[in-house]
Amino acid sequence: MKFLSLSLILSIVLSLSGCAGLFIAGVATTANLVTDPRTTQQIWDDNQIEFEIAGLGNKEPYVGAARFVASSYQGTVVLMGQARNAELLDKFIAQTNNVKGVKELHNQVKIAEPSTVRDISNDSWITSKVKSALLIEPSLNGTKIRVITEAREVYLFGYVSRDQADKATEVARNIIGVKQVVKAFKYGD
Repeated sequence: MKFLSLSLILSIVLSLSGCAGLFIAGVATTANLVTDPRTTQQIWDDNQIEFEIAGLGNKEPYVGAARFVASSYQGTVVLMGQARNAELLDKFIAQTNNVKGVKELHNQVKIAEPSTVRDISNDSWITSKVKSALLIEPSLNGTKIRVITEAREVYLFGYVSRDQADKATEVARNIIGVKQVVKAFKYGD
């Protein structure tokens, strides 16, 4: 009987821990949505834009000759990365402007050799360090800030107050390896 009770209790605890994880994830998602004034449809549309642009960059003539990363917010797209030459970049920008939902495009792509795996790995490490530093900054508690690092340049995105933007920029600038911080925020104040 003790075995059956212990087994039953263990099953219930494991079942509930899954629910607790789901509940906690749901709370985290809700917190993110509270700091983002976009509707669910706008968030979906922005994700679609980013997906479409990523798809374009993974086709000829760009494969191996360019690297593009896009961030979209209500149809305003910041395009980052590298292209070997201006003609390649111009062609990509023209295609990006034709992606459904793109209203405005900010080109931050550099004419340079595409990042190597080592460069991308280093950028990922910088992004992790910046995200961690932003997460533990008390004045940014509950603020959702998207971080993208490209060639050691950190781009900060989100819907924030100007004070939060300044604080996030200060935090990111003080991370070892960061060459430059680019504010790409939308302001709510």
